[in-house]
Amino acid sequence: MDAVTLLRGEVAALARSNARVEEAQLEIQRRLDMLDTGLAPIANLLPLQEAILARTIEGDDATHKWLGLLTPVLDRIVEQSDGSRAAIGALHQDVVRIYEVADTGQRHTAGIASGLEGVAEQLTAAIGESRRRQSADFVTTGELISFTRAAVLGQLLPLPVHIEDNPMLERFILAQPADLTSTDRALVDWRNTVASASAADLITLLQKQQMPSPTDTSQTRVLRYRLAAITRAKIEELGAVPPTRPTTTRATDRSAATCFERSQELAELWRAGESAALYAEPELAGAIDLFDALESRLEPLTGDAVQPELTMLHRDLAKRIELGERPEIAEGGHAAGYDRANAVEFSKDL
Repeated sequence: MDAVTLLRGEVAALARSNARVEEAQLEIQRRLDMLDTGLAPIANLLPLQEAILARTIEGDDATHKWLGLLTPVLDRIVEQSDGSRAAIGALHQDVVRIYEVADTGQRHTAGIASGLEGVAEQLTAAIGESRRRQSADFVTTGELISFTRAAVLGQLLPLPVHIEDNPMLERFILAQPADLTSTDRALVDWRNTVASASAADLITLLQKQQMPSPTDTSQTRVLRYRLAAITRAKIEELGAVPPTRPTTTRATDRSAATCFERSQELAELWRAGESAALYAEPELAGAIDLFDALESRLEPLTGDAVQPELTMLHRDLAKRIELGERPEIAEGGHAAGYDRANAVEFSKDL
């Protein structure tokens, strides 16, 4: 009788444990059903967006070609949604396997409960990350559609850097047409530079421009592929075949050692002086802006003489670039600090 009583107690404890496991399993199943319900409308939403664009867009051929570049953006959203569903589906398979173990191996109840808790935590994290990423992507898409509509209505505005540098638009950046009308200093100088360059030199420069830099910022990354688009268009105009486009705009190795080597390379290029390679490098565009801003305020000297203020600024910028800085005109008044008084004092020290 004691043995039967003890056995009954163990069976009752096992039944209570199984009930808790079943309750956790039902909760996970409920979360999966909610997630599937939330993801289902995404695929249906994209055709509606395309239909809205098709009805609102009435422009010339050039406008339609530009808008055609939006298709990869919408495709990217679908891909990311499919990826999220695949990741969550994998977690669902884990739950199914745990169901099977729970049904066939009641002796491992404690281990099963621990496994269910781990899967539930992973599932919750996956759901949160999926929602966050999809929300951000749809916000970006909404902003992009707004700028598109404005462009169709004649209000041509450049895309903000945070939109154009979004990974979702990476294929657009790589395949963008050459901007032959912008008045940005870097683009104007580069269009003037490529006008007299040979196809062989431009191919070499384009290979360098298309190589993702470990020290790129959002601004320099966007500028890098605008310059590359101009280079590519000029190579094709000369009847040559440009290099194959890269697959990504972001460097895979951003270690401290790699960034240091890149800064040394840029500093050496800056110290070498004016060249096509200098204007082709987007990370030095800010330094060129600073140098030009100071040069425009100084009176030119006769002959080949260079103002000492420019010499001071050039050396200072080289040191800063070598240390990993990327000086920009937006710093405000940096070039203005190299005035005549400082220049005279500097020359006296010499």
